[in-house]
Amino acid sequence: MIFGASSGIGKMLAQKYAAEGNMVAVAARREEQLLQLQKEYPSNILVCRADVASPAVEEGGQEGASVKGKFGEMLSALGGVDLVIYSSGMGKQNAAFDMNIEYSTINVNVKGFTALAAAVVEYGCSAGHHVQFVTVSSIASTRGIGISASYSASKMYQVRYMESMRQLSNAMGWNMSFTTILPGFIATDFIKDHSYPMTMQLPYAVRCIKRAIDSRRKSVVIDWRWSLIVGFWKCIPNWLWYKLPIKSRD
Repeated sequence: MIFGASSGIGKMLAQKYAAEGNMVAVAARREEQLLQLQKEYPSNILVCRADVASPAVEEGGQEGASVKGKFGEMLSALGGVDLVIYSSGMGKQNAAFDMNIEYSTINVNVKGFTALAAAVVEYGCSAGHHVQFVTVSSIASTRGIGISASYSASKMYQVRYMESMRQLSNAMGWNMSFTTILPGFIATDFIKDHSYPMTMQLPYAVRCIKRAIDSRRKSVVIDWRWSLIVGFWKCIPNWLWYKLPIKSRD
């Protein structure tokens, strides 16, 4: 089951798992892209239109349109699930603090993610087989980035949430695993309006990501070059990090 499968990482992961003969339920807001994907693998792809930013029932949203509701709909269609991937993501450079961007980012990267994580854990605790939950976070989670505050903070939220779930899973004896993917820049529509260094091509990045998922890695930076960069970032003292002239790139 893949949320955020209409393009980029989610779409290519769906293609790879379907090509292996797996039944794959794909979800995204842009249903037309999902239907095109289904045409490639008509026997292996199930489509569900879902908006992960839809309000939860507790916030006045409709149960059927909520992330939990869509998860249940896809679960029924599949008859069960072994692997759930949260590839949905929102983030823009926002040095001017446009609050529409901030709230949209939080709705997708925090609220939508949390709602799915809770639904997967509820299912996994009673499934009777191993269930793996994966989230595609970002290297932006490793340090606070001024021009993308809500993005780096919300991606760190995902990292810490997954870390907490691993601890809780061990304590409670769940038959579950939690994988956090932290990619560097990948050539997708997500960054099409900007130019970034060390941008990876999508097929290469997805091969690395799928390998980490299939190996049930706990947390992995994609790729090795970005792992070195992240290690370097963490060595930069806070006083110096705060003074770095990180500005918007076009």
